[in-house]
Amino acid sequence: MLSKTKIFPIPLNLDFSFFTLESDSRLSVIIFQMKCNQKQKYFIIPDYISFEKSNNCLVFKLVNVVSENSTDLDNFFLSFSKALKGFEKPFKKKIILKGLGFRASVLSESNILELKLGYSHLVNVALPSSRELSVKVDKNTITLEGSDAVSVGNFANKIRNLKFPDSYKGKGFWYKNEIINLKEVKKT
Repeated sequence: MLSKTKIFPIPLNLDFSFFTLESDSRLSVIIFQMKCNQKQKYFIIPDYISFEKSNNCLVFKLVNVVSENSTDLDNFFLSFSKALKGFEKPFKKKIILKGLGFRASVLSESNILELKLGYSHLVNVALPSSRELSVKVDKNTITLEGSDAVSVGNFANKIRNLKFPDSYKGKGFWYKNEIINLKEVKKT
């Protein structure tokens, strides 16, 4: 009988616990939780894989392996690693303000993003809770970070739609490294 093992290093920003369900003793669950917020992920471990904690790593072993060509552990480990990607490294979006007089600032006491967009008034955007998303402003760049890709993308899109890039002059809010072909101005 052969034994295959895979080792997964646990990132420092994660706490985890695991338990076995009482009704089905073969079904195990691992719960991961980020230390900085309350976001959790659950993983159900199949009965043909055993696991244990060793130092700061999780060791997965394939039990009852018949042949060396078995890829069950490899497939599980790959899906497990992809699912924890957001926990290891936060998702980031950068928005660049292109145009004369565009400014942004974060009012930390009221949790509001204040934007000057060339109108006669300031535009205020309420920020999501600090657990989901962190917003930093540096000169003409707004940086959004969070563990959930959907909430980061949705908030970035909400900000960008306030001043969509002009197709002739290029003024507006641009994602970093975004390429838009500008239209030529008609000459008379």
